[in-house]
Amino acid sequence: MRKMNNKAAKMVTNTLKRVLKVEANTNSCVFVYQPKAPKKLDKFKK
Repeated sequence: MRKMNNKAAKMVTNTLKRVLKVEANTNSCVFVYQPKAPKKLDKFKK
C-alpha cells in the first residue's frame, strides 16, 4: 500500500511540474485576472 501511495505521489508531483513549466512559458492565463507571477516561477521557464 505504501509503495502505491509513493508512486501516486510521484506521478502527481511530476504532472504538476509539467503544468508549471507550460504555464510559466505561456503569455496568457486561464483566468480573466492575471496576477503577477512570483519570482520562484522563473526557475520553471525555459
